Amino acid sequence: MAKALSTFVICLALLGMLLPAQAAPPPRLNFDLPALDGGNLSLEQFRGRVVIVEFFATWCGPCKRALPKLDSFAKQYADRGVSAIAFSVDQGGRQVVKPFVARLGLQMPVVLGEVKWAEANAGVRVLPTTLVIDPQGAVVHRFEGPVSHMHLANAVRPYLAKAKSPQPEQAKVKRRLPGDPRFVDLWVTDGERYQDQDGLYVHAVVNVADLTAVRGLWLALDIAPQNGGQTKTLYLRVDDVSVEYFVMFVACNQLPPLGDSASYVARISVLDENRKAVDSSSRFPIAAQCGSGGGFYARSMPEPQKFTPPTAPSPAPPSAECDSRTVPIDAAQGRIKSLTVTDGEVYQDKPGLMLRVNAELGDLPTDQGLWMTVNLWPEDAKGKALNDSGDAERLYHRVDSTFLDDYLLFVRCDQLPELPEGARMRVWLTVVIGKHKTVVARSKEFVLPHPCRLASQGR
Repeated sequence: MAKALSTFVICLALLGMLLPAQAAPPPRLNFDLPALDGGNLSLEQFRGRVVIVEFFATWCGPCKRALPKLDSFAKQYADRGVSAIAFSVDQGGRQVVKPFVARLGLQMPVVLGEVKWAEANAGVRVLPTTLVIDPQGAVVHRFEGPVSHMHLANAVRPYLAKAKSPQPEQAKVKRRLPGDPRFVDLWVTDGERYQDQDGLYVHAVVNVADLTAVRGLWLALDIAPQNGGQTKTLYLRVDDVSVEYFVMFVACNQLPPLGDSASYVARISVLDENRKAVDSSSRFPIAAQCGSGGGFYARSMPEPQKFTPPTAPSPAPPSAECDSRTVPIDAAQGRIKSLTVTDGEVYQDKPGLMLRVNAELGDLPTDQGLWMTVNLWPEDAKGKALNDSGDAERLYHRVDSTFLDDYLLFVRCDQLPELPEGARMRVWLTVVIGKHKTVVARSKEFVLPHPCRLASQGR
């Protein structure tokens, strides 16, 4: 009987189902890891607040029940100086974690870590494991297994008086809530060419993270003449619901006859495994000049607009003056062919810089993890480094598809290191692959004298 009871307790521990238990917490904890919603997240950004870090995995049943409770607790105590971070140790990465988080409806930030790191640095033995960190960065409480609202409230209460810092920008995550529109934006670029065929690209930013693609998920593009006539439907299979940006190529010979219409009207629907529409976009126009090469751009979507894609690149300025909105960069080196930096852009209500990159990545796999990295190196007017760490700051942008050669990278102004008067930012791009972030491509270096000047003026 005693042996059976012992085995039962061990199984509970392995499943992360022990009652909340106190153990000796590590004295301090810090990390700087890729965030589920882009960029990197570190504990240093939350100094001055009480931080609750919960380690989880998507296959952990108790975690699935515990995370929404922590999310609710963090919302309740946010104005009193408490923040929560979910730390994933799942080997599936963003492709697995993002749908899991979306289906739970979590609004707290999530970082993508590794189980070995969690074991070595945070002493994680079971899941979930929850650490409470005081405003000075010291780990003051540790709970193994699901923790109740009462235990968390008692753990944070002694430190609330010292938690004076406001909620950092990195904690303000915007994710789709039930009832929010799935289709965030649509636009069309004409004059494109794919596999020796002239046509156009239909770009769609659509959130399908809470849906499942195992049994089949599609985007269906319906195109018809404006005044009525034959409707042509094209399908795109969605295999990865963690992706939000989709591109469909429409060859000119795939368009239905125009008849007496002057243009086309189109709509995109999300179809489930039964080919039934889950949601549909509003109708948007497509001009009749297919393959004209004139850089046609069209958009027609109802509010709210959460994403504003840039229009066709502006003509190159006569000189790369610091106040020019768009600056072409000679960045050609290996896979990275060209780069244009545009100041004064806005994405998800945040001002920043838009980098348009042309790169050849088609032969690289994405299942191991593929990123474009923006490397930032502050320096003075004479080129002397201003970074004491001796290493560049890096912003990671996950590459989920290598179908196209053109990529958009958005850098928020608040992600850039602060520059003193007269300083400048040296920048270069790298393409990295795998869990060790092995560099497989690097651009030339270029200098931005006043990054975010126009973006800051437009706030």
